[in-house]
Amino acid sequence: MKFLLVAFLMAGVASAGVIQMPSTCTNPDGMAVDPQGRLVIAAPNCDRKQPGAVFRLDAPGGTPVKWFEVPPLAESGYSQPMGVCFGPEGELYVCDCQKKGFGRVLRFTFKDDRVASCETVAEGLHNANGVKYLNGRLYVTQAFLFDVPRGDGAATSGLYMFNASDRNVRVGNTPADRECVFCDVTRNPKNSCGLNGVAVTSKGEIYTGNYGDGRVWKLTTGADGRIVKAVEVVHQEAGVVTPDGLCVDAEDNCYIADMFGRQSVKISPDGTVTVLKKDGFNRPSEPCVWRGNLYIANYGGTTVDEMPLKK
Repeated sequence: MKFLLVAFLMAGVASAGVIQMPSTCTNPDGMAVDPQGRLVIAAPNCDRKQPGAVFRLDAPGGTPVKWFEVPPLAESGYSQPMGVCFGPEGELYVCDCQKKGFGRVLRFTFKDDRVASCETVAEGLHNANGVKYLNGRLYVTQAFLFDVPRGDGAATSGLYMFNASDRNVRVGNTPADRECVFCDVTRNPKNSCGLNGVAVTSKGEIYTGNYGDGRVWKLTTGADGRIVKAVEVVHQEAGVVTPDGLCVDAEDNCYIADMFGRQSVKISPDGTVTVLKKDGFNRPSEPCVWRGNLYIANYGGTTVDEMPLKK
């Protein structure tokens, strides 16, 4: 396989701002822009001191407010919303990252800005993490497929595809699942987390990153939505330590929140890798482009960084 040439560059950024989340958010994570042009932020609140919830920032410079709480799973007593994305009718898809075998992909609809319905698209996931909508389908990352026996110290992860019309699909958490369209193997003995973030370009290509090995893939889909081509666009030696969340802008630049690299990174369509900002983050987990700025959620804290993007 012929890989794209990756050059690792440093770029300065304009002064950044910081958004303080309310006290009902103990850690922010997934982000998306809703049909009304508002920034939506998922809060898994992993310390369980607050219910898992979805927040909303209506305009730059404003204050985030809690939009709604994600209903807890009966078996665990909590919800832990991470990846979020919107569909074409304004519906919101949420990855509820529960303990092994209890994760869910939820679909919310709204009326007058209030939750009108909550349905389960898929359940029984080991690690429901990132989600993106593309052509009537949902692409969901599972950073761990715990039931895959290996014996070599490595770990398997997967990208799953569901129809947006699916309800209550139960997965087996192995590559044998018909919903599993791409797998990767993480060989880092200190960090076995695999496919994590996911982003979709205007051309229908899918970016996803291997968190433990520091690699990023660009995937091409066929007419049936399944993966027909995979190109590793960021290699392990490129300097991206832990690619967590991913997003793209209108020009199909891909942005990475590199959690333990403590940096934000851009991949240009030609494969050039640029560090936008190094250090100053608190476990950055998710990026989102909104109104000309790049927003980075600090999973290890209670803030979201705002970084103006240079043209």
